[in-house]
Amino acid sequence: MEPSLATLLLLIVGAVAVVGLVAAITAPPSILVGESQWEVISAFHGMGATVFLLGSTIAVYLSWRLYTGQLGAFKDLKWLTAFSTFMAGVTVAFGNWIYIWYRGPGGPRAFFLANMPEVHQVFFEFKEFIALFTLPTMVASTFLIWKYGPALKGNPELRAAASITFLLGWAFLLLAYILGAAITKLNEVG
Repeated sequence: MEPSLATLLLLIVGAVAVVGLVAAITAPPSILVGESQWEVISAFHGMGATVFLLGSTIAVYLSWRLYTGQLGAFKDLKWLTAFSTFMAGVTVAFGNWIYIWYRGPGGPRAFFLANMPEVHQVFFEFKEFIALFTLPTMVASTFLIWKYGPALKGNPELRAAASITFLLGWAFLLLAYILGAAITKLNEVG
């Protein structure tokens, strides 16, 4: 038996609430969010990416079930892919906003180019462009799932197209998320 959409959403909200509660208890607000414009935008970007990762991870599981032809909770997959696509747009928008500061004078780019140029090339430039692939892959998968609906179950080629496209988007997200966390550890926002 597959969980209901309400259970999946409750899991996402609960996980974010636990992380938020631990962060709120253990870190002063000025350290948690910061005081500059870029720190606040970065916090929204990071939280958006975390919610995106949680929701899309559940959707990847359901996409796998679709791929194998064993999906029973099609409605859940439909809404979670739409949610993931929306969160991809939000996260990419905040990420592009932060990119302005990253490349600006005195931003992390200057620090990385002066001290660790390979980090700039691999960690940030690769991360920035790989993260942009999440949006079109999520849009393509969501489009197929919403357009063809439950009829996907009877068409192995369409099932594969919708599932594999979503999985690719999730893989791009995972890479960008890990590299983004590493960048934050190497040179904090400020």
